Amino acid sequence: MACIYAQKRVSQHISGILKIFRSNGYHTSLLLSVLLINECFTVQAQNQHWSPSAELGSYIGTSSTAPFWLRSNQFGTVPLTMPALTGRVGLTYESQIYADTIKKSRHAKIRWGAGAETVFNLGRGNEKVLLPEAYIKVRWKKLEFWGGRRKQILGIIDTTLSTGSFTWSGNAMPVPKIQLGFPDYVPLKFLNNYVSLKGFFSHGWFNVPYIQGAYLHQKTLHGKFGKPGGKFSMQVGVVHSVTWGGHADYLQSSPLAVNGQLTDNFGDFLWGVVIGKIPKAYQNRRFTNFDGENRVGNHVGQYDLAFEYKLKTSKLLLYHNHPFEDGSGLQLQNIPDGLYGLSWKRASTTKSFIEVRGVLLEYLFSKDQSGAGFDLTNTHFKGNDNYFDHAQYKEGWSYFGKGMGTPFIQPNSEIKSQYWGEFFPDNRVGVYHVGLEGTAAKSIQWRTKLSYSSNFGTNNRPFNPTARQFSYLLMVDAPIFKWGNTRLVTKLAFDQGDLLPSSLAGYIGFRSTAWGKWK
Repeated sequence: MACIYAQKRVSQHISGILKIFRSNGYHTSLLLSVLLINECFTVQAQNQHWSPSAELGSYIGTSSTAPFWLRSNQFGTVPLTMPALTGRVGLTYESQIYADTIKKSRHAKIRWGAGAETVFNLGRGNEKVLLPEAYIKVRWKKLEFWGGRRKQILGIIDTTLSTGSFTWSGNAMPVPKIQLGFPDYVPLKFLNNYVSLKGFFSHGWFNVPYIQGAYLHQKTLHGKFGKPGGKFSMQVGVVHSVTWGGHADYLQSSPLAVNGQLTDNFGDFLWGVVIGKIPKAYQNRRFTNFDGENRVGNHVGQYDLAFEYKLKTSKLLLYHNHPFEDGSGLQLQNIPDGLYGLSWKRASTTKSFIEVRGVLLEYLFSKDQSGAGFDLTNTHFKGNDNYFDHAQYKEGWSYFGKGMGTPFIQPNSEIKSQYWGEFFPDNRVGVYHVGLEGTAAKSIQWRTKLSYSSNFGTNNRPFNPTARQFSYLLMVDAPIFKWGNTRLVTKLAFDQGDLLPSSLAGYIGFRSTAWGKWK
């Protein structure tokens, strides 16, 4: 009876909630969220696992601008301005369609799942309802297909302490897409499991206001090499992302497009976007000489290289993300640009009142860009890579105004107006970064980040003098109630320097992640 009553209550409120979300442009994602919540009251099969979560909190500080480490790499959910009240509700579901006892069934290794998260922000013009996650997935053995919005970080990094992967850091809202691939490493048995591979192929939709009908193409391939169960392993890989297609008013009279339209021809997609070849035609009825000289779409990618060494109770990870946006980057003409990191993580020993479980040292550099000039002499490569900016896509490598790569390459909206220029006016940076995390009294979790950056602007518009910036974060997460596994989440952050407004701010909130048994 309780399930039937709850189901009726959900149904009664669906119409009202739909009106709210339609006004914010989230028709499909909301439908998925509602179906997911409604399903939780009706599914009674075995081996099904629900993971609910809820949080309510507030940001407040000495400035109207939220400090860098409060808002960065938060999947676009933290408002830029303060004060602000925020709340979020999430639910994920994992299921094995058939019980483990039916091992002979050809469906026994099929699993499916879904997830949704809604974020509400209020205060100082931040009245927004966001859906950073709303997806469904199906998995057969190691192969997974999913569709919707899903939080992802692409590339090899320390995911808890890093400044963020160079090209896909989780700084912006997830782009809606469909994806097919292997999310975990799959050992190759014919090589005695010394080599493992993972990767995916995906297609997404850039539903942003400034351009209509644009798409996202994305694929990755990573390999892991090492003795199974051994102490040492090496990982290499590539992440390739492309914005392509679309039409916009600002392109109507532009020599960058044909009648305001960027090509969405399948042949151009296959050869120019997926394979990345420069077209044989200089220009035609589908595209102009801009695509003919370069290649179709805005290409952004990175090479990954990492080495891992396992100690008795800890492990070391040395990694590098090397960016590329054209042939010069692909051919490593922009060395030493990229992200360099050394991470140390260990398991809990539960012997000390305060434990350090992770330490990270990172260095981010993006100043070379294959040289300051575009036409390089004595070479067929082009210089001035101008990371994240693009002529055809006026908001560059961004999604709803937030950069999708490292948060240290920031758009105009996030820095002082005296430094404004192209959409990303500061893509030549040098950053020193330290991160630490651990526990106190066994159950209290803490994390801190310290970053110092030198910001040089762009090759087209260098900063003079160089802008220096320091940013800091301390986060403490402590249990307060057993009911709902409720924890108190506190954050303290501040910015001091030339590039960002000086700001000291904090966040306090309550998070719950368990509301009884969901079966």
